[in-house]
Amino acid sequence: MKNGKPSEAASAGISVTPVTSRRLRKDFLDLPLSIYSDDPNWITPLRMTEAKRLNRKKHPFFKHGDAEFWIAYKNGRPVGRISAQVNYLHLERFNDATGHFGMIEAVDEQEVFDRLFEAAIGWLRERGLKRVLGPFSLSINEEAGLLVDGFETPPAVMTCHARRYYGERIESAGFDKAKDLFAFRFYLGRKQSRIWARLVEVASRNPEISAVASNKGRMEKDFAEAIDIFNDAWSENWGFVPITEAEVEDIGRELKPFIPPEFIQFGVVNGVRSAIVIAMPDLNQAAEGLNGRLLPFGWIVFLWRVKIRGLTRARMPLLGVRRAYQEKAIAAFLSISLIDSIHRFGKQLGLETAELGWVLEDNHGLLKIIEMVGAERYKTYRVYEKDIQ
Repeated sequence: MKNGKPSEAASAGISVTPVTSRRLRKDFLDLPLSIYSDDPNWITPLRMTEAKRLNRKKHPFFKHGDAEFWIAYKNGRPVGRISAQVNYLHLERFNDATGHFGMIEAVDEQEVFDRLFEAAIGWLRERGLKRVLGPFSLSINEEAGLLVDGFETPPAVMTCHARRYYGERIESAGFDKAKDLFAFRFYLGRKQSRIWARLVEVASRNPEISAVASNKGRMEKDFAEAIDIFNDAWSENWGFVPITEAEVEDIGRELKPFIPPEFIQFGVVNGVRSAIVIAMPDLNQAAEGLNGRLLPFGWIVFLWRVKIRGLTRARMPLLGVRRAYQEKAIAAFLSISLIDSIHRFGKQLGLETAELGWVLEDNHGLLKIIEMVGAERYKTYRVYEKDIQ
């Protein structure tokens, strides 16, 4: 190795190198810029967010997990990257000897994908794991799944994009579908369907339930309470790993300046907060054209777009009702009331569209509610699995 890159001899074919130097880290972070250079729907993620995923001292994942990162070179040129993760909370919960992969990007060559997976799977095998699941970057509570449908639109905040060939390359490397995750797009300016308007009216007349928004003075406490409700609501779902206190603090610190308090809504049952929905402006819309960099002057553009011009897109990533109510009709009305509250406030802000999701392909109750809202399924993310015994 010379200057942090593989030697010329190693570069004759494809070499896969752990990210152990500043130069390798730079190549790892820069790689998507070349992969998506001709993709009009690609939005470069903020560099600071991506870099933090590689920082074992700063990213909250490393309080309950471990990871390694690799970059592939061909003839001295970066052509692929991947991560492998061990999430100890997942192992504690499921006891299934499963590790994860993520952050995968590569040129359209099967050998590159194969060599990347060799490195990641070898690392997981060394740690006694027998199955690999992914992509997750770095956990299911961050960017989850590979985009396999919906390439024609840009990714929303905290979601991923992909080239069309990724799915075929991953499947050719021996992976099978484990689960699909759906995302829906809702046009706030469209007239509501009769059935949805009727359901909202019925929910509003129920004396047991109401929707209550957060406020600026309580946002930090309310965000933590909302995550507590979410962890309870989703605890029996496929692949669920609780969002930790450290992750709550990290997400709150990064997003609090941009989330209006009205985008944190509680569903209240007889005076007790029992359901939540959290929405956020689509900060990817503010990051378009910045190549992921806020310095030296990107901050000015980013903040002007968010605070002055205003954004027209939002995302609703979290919706949940405490388990105590999930088998009761009141759960549906809580969800309806919360979605309607976000809808009404979003229209006041001038939002045009909102993404709802992701939603598990077999979460039939929530899928039915989203169908009644009038949202259209516009993206599918696939989680893959492979036996590595």
